[in-house]
Amino acid sequence: MLAGINSFLESFCKVAIFILFVVMVSTTFAQVIFRYVFFNSLSWSEELARYCLVWLTFIGGALGVRKKVHVAVQALAGLFPHKLKRSVACFNYSLLILFSIILIKYGFTLAVFNMKQLSPAMKIPIGLPYAAIPMGGLFMFVFVVEMLLRPNDEGGAV
Repeated sequence: MLAGINSFLESFCKVAIFILFVVMVSTTFAQVIFRYVFFNSLSWSEELARYCLVWLTFIGGALGVRKKVHVAVQALAGLFPHKLKRSVACFNYSLLILFSIILIKYGFTLAVFNMKQLSPAMKIPIGLPYAAIPMGGLFMFVFVVEMLLRPNDEGGAV
C-alpha cells in the first residue's frame, strides 16, 4: 500500500521537477532575450525563476531521499560492518523522519504566516514559495517511513 503511494509520489515529483525546471529555464531565457534584443525587461521573470528553484530544491531533496542518493548519509552507513548496517540505516531513517517533521511543522507555520504578504513583482502571496518547505518535508516523511518499514532492506544508505 505505502509502496504504491510512494511510487505515485515519486512519479509526481519527477513530473513536477521537470515542469519547474522547464519554466525556470524558459523564463530566464526569455528575460535575457527581452533585455538584450528588445531592450525591455520582464519584471516578474527573475522572481518566478527563483520561486521555481525553491520548489525544485525541496521536491528534489525529497526525491533524493527516495532514490538514496544523498552522499553524506551513504558514506556514514558504509563505515559500519554488514551486521550493523541495518541498525545504522534505521538510525539514519529516524533522524530523517525527525528532520522531515521539523520541516513540515515549521514550514507550514512559516507559509501560513507569510500568506498575507505579496511578492513585489508577481503580486502572489509569499507563502506560496514557502509552502515548498512543508511539502518537501511531507514527501520526505512518506518516503522515509516506507524505507524504515521495509524489512528486506539490508540497511543500505539513506
